[in-house]
Amino acid sequence: MKKISKLAARQKAVTNVLASLRIEQLTPSPNVVDGLRTCLAGKASTEQLLADVISHHVALQRI
Repeated sequence: MKKISKLAARQKAVTNVLASLRIEQLTPSPNVVDGLRTCLAGKASTEQLLADVISHHVALQRI
C-alpha cells in the first residue's frame, strides 16, 4: 500500500475544496484563498479553516 506524505494529504484536501466550489459554481473569497494557502504551508488545519470560514460567513441566529 502506498503511503502519502502530510504535504500530499494537505494538497489533496485543498484540491477537493476548490473542486467542490467549482462544482457549485462558486469562487472562493480572498479569506478562503489565504486560508487554503495557510493549510498548504502546514500552519493551519482544514478544520481550523472551516471554523474560520463558518464564523466569518455564517451569521448566528438568536431566537
